[in-house]
Amino acid sequence: MSFILLVLFGVLGIFIIVRIVKAASRTVDEEQKNSGVFVKEVKLGMTPAEIVAALGLPETKADLGEKVLYKYKNMTVEFHNGRVTDMR
Repeated sequence: MSFILLVLFGVLGIFIIVRIVKAASRTVDEEQKNSGVFVKEVKLGMTPAEIVAALGLPETKADLGEKVLYKYKNMTVEFHNGRVTDMR
């Protein structure tokens, strides 16, 4: 009988810990997104679709022939031949 109770309390304890960790993780993610600290990775060589997936739609797009600029609030992403070549 005591063994069964020990197992039940152990399972219950694990369940509670998992719930707490998930809730804490979700809260941190929401705080990062709301504070503007949440950063998506942008790397040289990415495509426009990958940039939009990471940063969202740009505020403006400028097609200058050989290069295309995606302008965001705090940065500009430059593309040549459909790939990121510069970020500033």
